[in-house]
Amino acid sequence: MAWPTTLRLVFAGLVATAAFLASGESPTTTGTAQQFTPPLETAREDEGELVRQNCRVHGKRIEPLVCAYGPKGSTNRVVLFGDSHAMQWGPALIPLAKKRGWRLTTLIRTGCPIANVVAESHCSRWREKALRKIESLRPKHIILSTSIGNRYRLKYQGLDLSRKDSEPSLRTGMIQTIRRLQRIDSLVDDRTAITLIRDQVMAPFVPAECLMKSEGRTDRCVFRNKRKFGPGFDWYAARRTGIGPAIDPTTVLCGRKWCSTTSGRVLKYRDSDHLTATYVRTLSGWLDDRLGIR
Repeated sequence: MAWPTTLRLVFAGLVATAAFLASGESPTTTGTAQQFTPPLETAREDEGELVRQNCRVHGKRIEPLVCAYGPKGSTNRVVLFGDSHAMQWGPALIPLAKKRGWRLTTLIRTGCPIANVVAESHCSRWREKALRKIESLRPKHIILSTSIGNRYRLKYQGLDLSRKDSEPSLRTGMIQTIRRLQRIDSLVDDRTAITLIRDQVMAPFVPAECLMKSEGRTDRCVFRNKRKFGPGFDWYAARRTGIGPAIDPTTVLCGRKWCSTTSGRVLKYRDSDHLTATYVRTLSGWLDDRLGIR
């Protein structure tokens, strides 16, 4: 006899919890749902400075929005380029720009790949304009980050491809984007001048909702440390183009087998695949050490 869907989900959750506790990777944390930062009820809104300051392009707009942080006269020009998964790193990078004296420029567009692939017309046109802007800035360092999630399903000869079948084109397109950036004259002699912040593991649920339902039981809101689409086209392209070692946030988000959704009382995820600005700010020093931009 088939189990009802609700019972299957409950059973799966109990199995995951038991396996997580048996792994010994993290102690159980209990408490009320009201004790987390940001508050669980408003976690989705914890997006950071780049959203508050209207520094992201969305909809069908094709003109890049350029925001800049740090000393205006600095010659240490750094660019952050990507989609909303790049945008989420703003709260860690903006303080670093001020601390290290960078002139940080952001070019962000939500929901569009920076990989050179055939996507919606507004995505392709924005990407070309953004790349030309980066070339004109002649930066000393470029930080890339992109979602590798299910949203980037491409078309081929009018047919919708699955995300899995889109992977080869995304890999090729990401390689093309990085190689174009490597040809910028201010970067051409420094193969470590482009850094990828690798996409993090996605949660199979919304962590804030899970914590509210479990009354703050963090051990009931864990998930496997496993990327759904393999290593990802971002990581693959970084390896193929020989840019500096990719920075992998999964090393701080997760243990060897399991990912927790909180760090102490700080909520890590604002939805299933974006980090909270509050948590990202706590990673500023960690990111500084790995970027090494001085």
